[in-house]
Amino acid sequence: MEDRRSAIVKHIFELLMREGFRVSDPNLGGSSSFDLIAKREKLKLIIKVLQNVDTLRGSNASEMIRISKLTYAAPLVIGEKAGGGPLERGVVYYRHRVPILSPDSFYDYVEGELPFISSGPGGYYASIDGGRLHRRRAELGFSIGYLSNKIGTSRRSVSLYESGSAVTIDIFLKLEEVLGEDLGRAIDLIEVSRCLEMPLEDSIMESEFLKEVLGLMIRQGFDFHPVRKSPFDAIMKEEVEEFSLIGLLESLSEKMDRISAMRNISEIFENESFIISRLKTDKELLGGCPVINLSELKGIDEKEKLQTIIQKRKTA
Repeated sequence: MEDRRSAIVKHIFELLMREGFRVSDPNLGGSSSFDLIAKREKLKLIIKVLQNVDTLRGSNASEMIRISKLTYAAPLVIGEKAGGGPLERGVVYYRHRVPILSPDSFYDYVEGELPFISSGPGGYYASIDGGRLHRRRAELGFSIGYLSNKIGTSRRSVSLYESGSAVTIDIFLKLEEVLGEDLGRAIDLIEVSRCLEMPLEDSIMESEFLKEVLGLMIRQGFDFHPVRKSPFDAIMKEEVEEFSLIGLLESLSEKMDRISAMRNISEIFENESFIISRLKTDKELLGGCPVINLSELKGIDEKEKLQTIIQKRKTA
């Protein structure tokens, strides 16, 4: 099963490269909450690949959402099947609020063919352009009562459709037949991600070093957020769309693959990354990432000063 999942990751990686995305290395230092980071123009994706999407855990989904909100990206799971069978092409599924596409649906999406059908309790639903529905009904001189009678639903339902509520596939087809209009509204992953609420941060932190750094950064006025299951340990938000990925290094003997993965991701996002070292070191760079000693950090109380040090060490 893992071999099959690895094959899907490789397939998605190659697809993204062909379609002009900047894509992270598929091996992200053993990260488990996502497999790929991709960016093309304004679209930034945090992708998890699963063969069976029913295996997505709630904690994993929450961490994907948290990281996506902090990095202004869209979380997405790509999978082949669910408990009921293979995922349908052109349909958006959801698990723990994270959107899910089949590999074929994802191919269509990056080609510009956005889906408008989603899976939900009781079957499939079409996203409808309520404004277009209202305008077309008015053009034809149809009252809400007349239209509701023609499609076999209530007046209230028609009002809800005009407000943008999703409709069952059979009602959607009846509406298009009666009105003679394409009423589908594309499901945009960026819009979906903007509507997701930020999960509450886990108050339980296993690392005493992380607790110390978190307290220090907050006291000094930095917008600092710990993350889990990622090559980086925290994200520091700055201006709109600006952030830094932060790795915490308790010893200089730790594996370099996580640092390399963090730098790779920051290059894809086109944002800064740096390391906070618990131990004092003369090293100014590790794996291409600037290093700030904890003792140094205690004397930094302004973002501008921190950025100056980071830039200086990057170009050293």
